[in-house]
Amino acid sequence: MKSNNNLSIWQNRIEKMVEKHPLQIISWEATRKCNLNCKHCGSPSENVQLQEELTTKEVINAFKQIEEDFDMSQFRHINITGGEPFVRKDLFYILEQISQSPHYRNIDIQTNGMVLGKNPDLIEKLKQFGVTGIGISIDGDQEAHDALRRMNGSYKLAVKAAKSAVDSGLVVTVSTVAHAKNFDQIPKLYETIKKEVKPRVFRVMTLDPLGRADLNKEYLLSSCQTKHVIEFLQKTYAKNCHKYSNPKETMIELGCGGWLGKEIEGTLRPFIFHCVAGINNLGILYDGKLAACSNIPRELGFEGDLRIDRIKDIWDNKYQKYRNFKWKKTRDCQNCGEWDYCHGGPMHKMKKNGTRTDCIYKTINLNENLF
Repeated sequence: MKSNNNLSIWQNRIEKMVEKHPLQIISWEATRKCNLNCKHCGSPSENVQLQEELTTKEVINAFKQIEEDFDMSQFRHINITGGEPFVRKDLFYILEQISQSPHYRNIDIQTNGMVLGKNPDLIEKLKQFGVTGIGISIDGDQEAHDALRRMNGSYKLAVKAAKSAVDSGLVVTVSTVAHAKNFDQIPKLYETIKKEVKPRVFRVMTLDPLGRADLNKEYLLSSCQTKHVIEFLQKTYAKNCHKYSNPKETMIELGCGGWLGKEIEGTLRPFIFHCVAGINNLGILYDGKLAACSNIPRELGFEGDLRIDRIKDIWDNKYQKYRNFKWKKTRDCQNCGEWDYCHGGPMHKMKKNGTRTDCIYKTINLNENLF
């Protein structure tokens, strides 16, 4: 449990960040193409105009434009997502070009591990081009992972990629999506990954009903299953958090599933959660549309188009719905005692009609409160 003083300090920090909205993170959706067909994918390629993907030159010019127009003194890192980024054939060339800037020497790539598992030698090349971190998805034991990914052998390749990245000195995050068919495997998976892979972070995210996951509803967690996952994370974090100053230890944390409540927020991860989409995080989508985060459903719209607009003009004059939260105070949020901290939760859970896919705070407080 965080003290009221700590929460107030954090709350003031969020308010100042909203007011100043410094650009600190770029989330670039490199492509929507993928070499897998996962049952839970929140950003599938179906019904996407893949031919509209940004060209090599357009991507490089966008990063140059940002460097020219923004105050880069506060900039932190680039986070590259997909689809599967390594399907993009010009990815290494783009990295080589943009990493010539001193501002773009801290790059994370989120991957399913298929390409790196088959070609671990590529990791050293990535390091030359500013990549400092790799996020690799491992969703359960071999049987569960391969079933979810619909590809036999995908588990072994993901583990191999993660091990190779750790051995090379990259900061590695192993991410696991908790769902109805693997939630009870997560404690054992954590021990296996901690022992065999030794990543810096073991991150658990609860499955959102987006994309293919909304079609494969048998994978969605029940409230009881969600509580089971949260309880495990809280106990494990409390037991191990004192070790996390050691970079050789594996941190465990809940991903950006939402605000957990004043009583337990900050006890499942080494930070207090608030959605930063459109506040300090800029999303560049595969086709050049300017969003707040690459995870936010397109039905919420986008703020601009780098093929038409100057990125800084859009950043300075748009994004009001991400920096003014009042419009989200509807339905259950209207009388919620957590509103001053949560502000409606993660934007990727918002729907166009003002409803939310779910509220993790509400879920874990249904019926019996485990905490």
